[in-house]
Amino acid sequence: MGTADLVRSALTGNPDGREALARAWFARVYGAALARTGNAADAEDLTQETFLRAFRQLGRLRRPSRFGPWILQIVRNASHDAHRRRHGTTFLSHRAASRLQAPAETETSDVIPAWRDLDEDQRLVCWLKIVDGMPFRDIGELLGSSKSAVYRVYRSGLERLRKQVCHVEL
Repeated sequence: MGTADLVRSALTGNPDGREALARAWFARVYGAALARTGNAADAEDLTQETFLRAFRQLGRLRRPSRFGPWILQIVRNASHDAHRRRHGTTFLSHRAASRLQAPAETETSDVIPAWRDLDEDQRLVCWLKIVDGMPFRDIGELLGSSKSAVYRVYRSGLERLRKQVCHVEL
């Protein structure tokens, strides 16, 4: 069953339809949340908040085939809202905020400290490509971008990671 069919099933109010939609999209939503937050606990909270908002607003989704970009926008909005709640109304980019905070003891920071220096788009595209193994074409469709634009973001993200990792003392 495709995403559009899962959305239609969830729109009927069928709990099984909602569960199937959440299961189908959990890994991608969690990955996007982890790419935005940099730690597993916050990513879990953000994933839960995203699905709560998505199911409350599902009736507003005009085109079920555009569920992917729609839910990723919810991840982004929920992340911004959480940041504002924690740090006041002024929003700093994740990159700027990470420089103001002590490094968190997280799985992501243990594995790739440089991940936090990627901008939001680079983190998401690199996550979807490297961790989820999505083809550039699918990432482009998901984000509403061309395959070549996604590839450029991916390459620039990898280059930034290489520069950061090369400066890390072993």
